[in-house]
Amino acid sequence: MSTSNHRRPTMKEIKAYIRQSMTDAVVDALEAMPGIPGVAVTPTYGFGHVVDDGQPARVEMTRLEIEVPDAIADSVVDCVCEHARTGAGHVGDGRIYVTELARTVRIADGAEGEAAF
Repeated sequence: MSTSNHRRPTMKEIKAYIRQSMTDAVVDALEAMPGIPGVAVTPTYGFGHVVDDGQPARVEMTRLEIEVPDAIADSVVDCVCEHARTGAGHVGDGRIYVTELARTVRIADGAEGEAAF
């Protein structure tokens, strides 16, 4: 396993919280995209925007975690947006967070970066 400071290719983690009812459509669309190594899908719940009665609403959501090369990160975000949006878009459709990964290592053999996929 290398710990040198040489420049590694930039990788992104895309974390999306979407409506559970949109999970299959989003995962199917991501599966059809070239270059997606995989998607972790986790049912979750939380609360967010205030609803009409002034109380936060608890909502069941799905969390998607996708690690990709920087070159396709924008396409992945666009894909999730397109397939997770309900009609014209509604409060509660979800959020997407994109962060840079400092390092990616495959445990089985120590491969790093894109090779770890």
